[in-house]
Amino acid sequence: MVRVMQLVQHLRVGGLEKMAYSLCRKSHFSKQTILVSLEGETHVAKREWPQLGALSIHCLNKPAGVQWRIVKRIVDLIDNHQINVIHSHHIGPMFYASLAILLRPKVKHVTTLHDAWYLANKRARLMTKAICAFSPITVIADANAVAQQFKSMVTTEPSQVIHNGVDSDLFQPYPPLEARAQLGLPFDVQLIGCAARIERGKGHLDLLRALTYLDENMHLVFAGDGRHKARLERVCKKMGISHRVHWLGCIENMTLFYSAIDVFCLYSQKEGLPLTILEALFCNTPVVASDVGGVGEVLSKSNGILLSPSNRFQLPSALSRAMTLGLNQNVRKTVMGGFDLRKMAFEYDCVYQQIQH
Repeated sequence: MVRVMQLVQHLRVGGLEKMAYSLCRKSHFSKQTILVSLEGETHVAKREWPQLGALSIHCLNKPAGVQWRIVKRIVDLIDNHQINVIHSHHIGPMFYASLAILLRPKVKHVTTLHDAWYLANKRARLMTKAICAFSPITVIADANAVAQQFKSMVTTEPSQVIHNGVDSDLFQPYPPLEARAQLGLPFDVQLIGCAARIERGKGHLDLLRALTYLDENMHLVFAGDGRHKARLERVCKKMGISHRVHWLGCIENMTLFYSAIDVFCLYSQKEGLPLTILEALFCNTPVVASDVGGVGEVLSKSNGILLSPSNRFQLPSALSRAMTLGLNQNVRKTVMGGFDLRKMAFEYDCVYQQIQH
């Protein structure tokens, strides 16, 4: 019997965390799966992300720095839950999983590369190389571009690529006017939406600048929260566009968000294969995004527009052109075959079973 530990850095809602959560729900081995977070407290995570209440989760409340007692706690969880596969996500969890496996060598280790840009940091690159060289590990990339970048920087080739997937039953088109009514958004304008943590490098400022070049009947809608929200609100006021920018904060029902907007935009400087882009497409909403990570493996002329991350001046015209793509009811069909959650979960289940033999 396969018993899996999904190991993440924290349980603040983001693409990586949603992917691990989805595997806990949709894997064939979901009843034998626990979700472990290095940081944070369990009761806080459940309060801020209520859906976690249905899972077996454990937050280890790790402080900053290397904490050897955290390795012991992971080993205790391995023993108590008879874990035989650890699936780590990103460099911190990869590091701690590798140390735990030194103490429990029969446990197999799978790690997913959600991006490769972190390898620009020399310390992270050397740590990753050491883990791959001296610890038994199965490396999976979430996009071909991520696999190629990883191989060029670490000289280890990932075992395979498993594209991220989203729940096609959950993310499907919802009546736009009803969605706007529920979110308190205006009916008589065109809406450009972005869902991302409000942090540097996620493209929020570029979108605000682009808005000043767009027609007055185009508005921006931001879902999410972050450290730079207050600063960006001041920027809006200075630009005179506050009345055209809607800040929704964290939204529990993201299907409403994607269905309420006319175009989704993620103009990030760094990404792997963002779930938000897939979620928008499954809701039949066209996408404008920067050509980073695996984004180009999802977007095509029929469902979106790719832009260079260094050419923000093309953003206003791209957003205007993308409005016409929303009239194409086949946007959802472009992702149904290759990016469904059931397909992703099945492929990871096969990996878990293969490494047991």
